[in-house]
Amino acid sequence: MKLPYMTAATRKTKQQIIAFGGVNYGLGTSDGELLESFGLSSARFPCLSQREGRKTAGTYTAPTGLYARGKLCVVDGTDFLYDGKVVGQVTAGEKQFATINTKIVIFPDKVFYDTAEETFGTLAAEYNGYAGDVTFTSNTLTVPEKSYIDQSAAESATLAGIAASTSITVYTGASVDKSTGALSLTGGTATTPDKLKDGDIIQYECDSSKEYMVVQNSAKQSDDTYQVSYILHEAVLHEYPNFEELFKAGDAIEISGCTTCKDNNGSHIIRSISGRTLTFTANIFSKTGTEAGTVLLERKVPDMTCICECDNRIWGAEGTTIYASALGDPTNFFVYDGLSTDSYAVAVGTDGEFTGCCAYSSTVLFWKENCVHKVLGSYPAQYEIYTYTIPGIQKGSEKSLAIINETLFYKGRNGVYAYSGGTPELLTECFGTRRFSDAVAGSDGQRYYISMRNETGDYELYVFDTMRGIWLREDNTHALDFAYLDGTLYFLDGYTGKLMMSGQDYSEEGRIEWSATLCQMDETTHGRKVYSKLFLRADMAAGAWLKVEISTDGSPFRQVFSTHNERDKTVQIPILPVRCDNFRIRLSGKGVCIVKSIVRRRTPATAGRGPAALPPHNRKENKTLWDSYFPIWQPAAW
Repeated sequence: MKLPYMTAATRKTKQQIIAFGGVNYGLGTSDGELLESFGLSSARFPCLSQREGRKTAGTYTAPTGLYARGKLCVVDGTDFLYDGKVVGQVTAGEKQFATINTKIVIFPDKVFYDTAEETFGTLAAEYNGYAGDVTFTSNTLTVPEKSYIDQSAAESATLAGIAASTSITVYTGASVDKSTGALSLTGGTATTPDKLKDGDIIQYECDSSKEYMVVQNSAKQSDDTYQVSYILHEAVLHEYPNFEELFKAGDAIEISGCTTCKDNNGSHIIRSISGRTLTFTANIFSKTGTEAGTVLLERKVPDMTCICECDNRIWGAEGTTIYASALGDPTNFFVYDGLSTDSYAVAVGTDGEFTGCCAYSSTVLFWKENCVHKVLGSYPAQYEIYTYTIPGIQKGSEKSLAIINETLFYKGRNGVYAYSGGTPELLTECFGTRRFSDAVAGSDGQRYYISMRNETGDYELYVFDTMRGIWLREDNTHALDFAYLDGTLYFLDGYTGKLMMSGQDYSEEGRIEWSATLCQMDETTHGRKVYSKLFLRADMAAGAWLKVEISTDGSPFRQVFSTHNERDKTVQIPILPVRCDNFRIRLSGKGVCIVKSIVRRRTPATAGRGPAALPPHNRKENKTLWDSYFPIWQPAAW
């Protein structure tokens, strides 16, 4: 008996175009997201493409700071360079920069560079008036043009080999004539080295007409001689500079050291200057006459750990206090004259130290790790501070601040945040449980570049595309600082000491290496087993190469395709996973290769017989099936 011919049931094939995403280190991944990336950029999104090239703009020995204001500023060791020229000296270490008018201020050194006048100077100032040289009236302070002073050496010296029987005269007092410089010693008594004590005044092997010694100690040596430590004093003619060289009208100076005119100590505002005379508010001094003590005049600047500029003032924080300079004047932080141009200071009561500050819109934001203090107002009498408990800037990441299109980006304890005036949004949920620290960031106006230290202590450079909302890891760059100037983003490379320009061609670097590992793709849909075949399409530039690898069920990656281009061409690559529950694909190469798309065709498994029921896991045994799947490409040999 003949049986009817039964045709095999056909399966419905679904086609999916996989859209590329950014990196995702978490568990909830989607097809197209990347488990890892290297050397990639979102510039040609939704295609995968390589980062732009970099070029060297300079090489330095020990760079620690980078800033842009008309020209590039670099701190290299103790040199401060503006437009490639050394214009001043600073201490070694990390720096904070801000600009007010034509002055670039640098902290913690408390110095400035005036780009218009091309001068380098200090924000703070000190002036010493030696004993007997400072004269007060009811509203003036005057010093002479020149005067002899008793000047002590900065360091102690030693006399050795003094015989025990040596006679040394000890004096009770010493004075220097202000007009002639003559040295007078009083109360001389002969003694021996073993009886010398701390504070004794002696003359021994020195110029007795202008020098004397103040003993610190006398010690007997193994050869029965004595060694005497002392401070040398000398009568020296001191010429006082004009006050205009250090101060200006309107400066607030601190007067200290007065003993006979003790009530004159304190903070006072200079009203006018004439040579070596300072004029203050009328009847400000209650004591008049010549001051016997050494008087110190100081224009003080706080030791601020973070600074910024807003509304023509320099803002900063020291300890628990927020400071603002006088309007347009970065040298004065203690002018309190009842005017709208005054300085400003306020202490806050929140725990922890300040971790950063910045100007945002019409406000100034002072950050701690767990809160932000927002300063509102236009002048000191109007200033008000509001405190918000929100995720703040992580300690050590004060250089992670960057503003893009009125959104402030910064690195907090739990990741990178975007702040628009309300509650910050965490942008790094896709980083899963990974944690970073010591972040430094910059921006090219669209993308947020951030170099951070990872859990093992190594640095990684990530880029967040603010338009597309995706993260990519560029490489392992350790950026010390970023600066944006004339459309180019610069950074200091902490490993090489080079100043690098991003967004360049590949003429210096050559073909760069890159890789993209796609997140795991499952072979199950709604509880049903499926079999996938993928087609990859890429445009390759001349000289580029491309390698495709696959890992199934967590096994090591194995290569399934590679090609090298002698000229520009477009390639279409079939990828055929073996029977598995899940698989991952890794693309890598060198040179320009734009991965345009990956198409995934998924076919549900059936229980029937015939080729449709066989998973394509063995090309040699299923050659006919392979040919029908991939007519666009044939293996070289079976």
